Amino acid sequence: MTQTFHAADGAELSYVDRGPRGDIALLFVHGWNASSDVWGPLMDLLAARRRTIGMDVRGFGGSHAARGPYTVENFSDDLSALIAFADLDPLVVVGHSMGAAIAQRFAIDRPEVVEGLVLIAPVPASGMDFPPKVDAFFRSLPGNLEATNAWLAKLTYEDPPPQIRAIMRDAAALVDPAVALESYESWSRLHFADEAATIATPTLVIAPAGDRPDFARERVADLIEGSRFEIMPKTGHYAPLERPAAIARLIERFIEDL
Repeated sequence: MTQTFHAADGAELSYVDRGPRGDIALLFVHGWNASSDVWGPLMDLLAARRRTIGMDVRGFGGSHAARGPYTVENFSDDLSALIAFADLDPLVVVGHSMGAAIAQRFAIDRPEVVEGLVLIAPVPASGMDFPPKVDAFFRSLPGNLEATNAWLAKLTYEDPPPQIRAIMRDAAALVDPAVALESYESWSRLHFADEAATIATPTLVIAPAGDRPDFARERVADLIEGSRFEIMPKTGHYAPLERPAAIARLIERFIEDL
C-alpha cells in the first residue's frame, strides 16, 4: 500500500512498505526515469521474511509532483527524512543505477544507520564521463516517449513479459522532462569518489553481465574496500526486473553474513 511522508523542506514524497517488522529493514532506491514499481517483483520475494520499503525519489513515481532540487545529494537527504519517519534504523540500502549512487551518498552522509549496501548496475560516485554523443543522446530522451521506450527496450538481456515492460514505460512516462534533465545532470557528473573510498559499510555490488561489468568492478567495487562483487549472467541493466529471484538469493546471503 502506498503511503506518504514529508521531507525536510515539506515536500510530500511517496513510499511503499511491505513485510514483517524485524531486526533489519531493506530500503530500495530506484534509478533514473523509474519508480519504486521496478522493485515490485524483488520486494514481493523478500517481504515474506523482511520489512521492505521502496521510496519514489522526488520528481519520480508517486513523488512526481514534489519540487526540486532533483539532485543525488537532495535525494540522500530525503532518505534521512524517511528513515526517521518510518523508524528504519538499522537498515540495508539497495540501490539500482542512479539509486546506487544515492545509496553510496547516503552511506557517507549517515553511516551510523546503514548496516549494508547492495548496489545493482551502479552509477559510480565519480559519475559517468559520457562522450559528447552519448551525453547528447541522454539529454534528448526527456519528453520524447518514443525514443525513451526504444532506449528502455535495450536495457534488458531478453525481451521481458508485457507487464514488466509496462512497469518500465509507465514509470518513465510520468517523469517531467525538467526533472529528468536536472537529475541526469546530477548523477552523470558526480564527484565524490574520494568520499566513497572511505565507505566502511559492508557492500555487495551486483553487475549484470550485459551492462559493462568491468566498469562496475573498477569504478565501484574496487573503490569500496572489502566489497563483494557478483556478475549476474544473461542479464541487462534492469536486473531487478529480469532476475528478481537470483538477486533475492544474493541479498539474503549478504544479510545473513552481516
